[in-house]
Amino acid sequence: MNNIFTICYSEEEANEIGHFILSRGYEGVQNDSYRYCRDVIRWAFKQANRHHSCFIYVGVIGCQMIVSNNKRKLRRNRLKYVEKKRMFYNLLSRY
Repeated sequence: MNNIFTICYSEEEANEIGHFILSRGYEGVQNDSYRYCRDVIRWAFKQANRHHSCFIYVGVIGCQMIVSNNKRKLRRNRLKYVEKKRMFYNLLSRY
C-alpha cells in the first residue's frame, strides 16, 4: 500500500515525514535530492497560508513523494488518507 498521504501542521513535521519517506527508498519530488523537497514543502505552506489554512498533505504515490496543500487533488489521484502518523509510518515500513 504505497498510495497514501497524511496531514502536516508545521514545516518541521513535514520535513520529518519527508526524510522518513526517503529513508524507506522512495524518490523525492521530481527525482531530486531533499533540497527540492524542502522547497516544495515551503511553497505548499505558503499557498496554504494564502488560503487561510495551516496545514499541508505529504504522501507517497507509486515510488515518489508528493506534497500538496489540497486534499481533493490527492483524493482524485486515488490516494488513501491516513490520519494517524504512527499508522502512516507502519504502512510505509511494510513495503
